[in-house]
Amino acid sequence: EVRQAPPYAIAPEGGSVHITCCSNGTLLGVYLKQRWPRPSNVIYYEDNKEPTVDEKFRGRIVFSGQQHNLTVTMHHLRPADTGAYACQAVMKDEVWGPGTLVVVTDKLSKAGDTSQEAWPMHFSFPVALAVSGFVIGLGLGAACVLRRAQIKKLCCLKDENSACVVYEDMSYSGQNTMSAPNVYQ
Repeated sequence: EVRQAPPYAIAPEGGSVHITCCSNGTLLGVYLKQRWPRPSNVIYYEDNKEPTVDEKFRGRIVFSGQQHNLTVTMHHLRPADTGAYACQAVMKDEVWGPGTLVVVTDKLSKAGDTSQEAWPMHFSFPVALAVSGFVIGLGLGAACVLRRAQIKKLCCLKDENSACVVYEDMSYSGQNTMSAPNVYQ
């Protein structure tokens, strides 16, 4: 069994992420592989040996721990580093971890705090749209209920002693024809 954490990581361009691979059993070594969008071996690690690091990650990988509990930190992230990463334990068989989705976002602006101000603005329009849709739906539902009650009240005003019944033609025909006239009127 290979356990891997976290299931996903979001970091700005230039930032870093940590991926931990934990495994049981007799290990020959551990890989951290980028499986999507371009498969590559990020790092291969064996206890007491020099690790092998893919050239596009050289100088940007730091690791700690041993092969049974290895934490790999990727620094100076680039947009091309966005992808799915998985731990692979090398035993008699290959055993894979569940994977970590890494998303590298745009570089934080030098202005600094403006990105925190932009966060609510970025989500305010969709939230306002959803809330207004809900309110409009609620209003339409209330209008339909009131209109139905009003129609029922009008039917009952005709004759105080008669039963207040509204008939509706619910039959369905595969043809595009007008419904039959209401014979109860």
